[in-house]
Amino acid sequence: MDIPGEDDPNQSPGVLSEKSEYEPDEFDPESLGPDVPSPSDSDYSGDATGLFVKLVIVFNVALLALSLGPMLAYFEGQVDLGLRIFLVGVIAFGYGTFRYVQFERDRKPGDEGTEESETTDTQPDAAESSDHNG
Repeated sequence: MDIPGEDDPNQSPGVLSEKSEYEPDEFDPESLGPDVPSPSDSDYSGDATGLFVKLVIVFNVALLALSLGPMLAYFEGQVDLGLRIFLVGVIAFGYGTFRYVQFERDRKPGDEGTEESETTDTQPDAAESSDHNG
């Protein structure tokens, strides 16, 4: 294979081998971007974090049961067991959805009586009228 500049030492090495005056002599991986922020304990409430972990487990169980139940019924012929496992998945999914919706409602208790979407303007702003995607 012929590589340009390999046979002829007088030929210029090319644009890619030239270094810029702004390029450092040695690569520093710490200079690639901003530091990763460390979470403080005050950023998270214990109730929300605990509920999140519980709901992740509930939805994982629901997903497993919703997929495993029909497979047992179809491939192994164990329709009764497959149906029971599928129903456990349906119940787990319903419970997880109920708890999530309940948490969202409890999180915003003052928003029920107020309607922030009502405005006195009859004409939309220029930015709102040009945005057709919602």
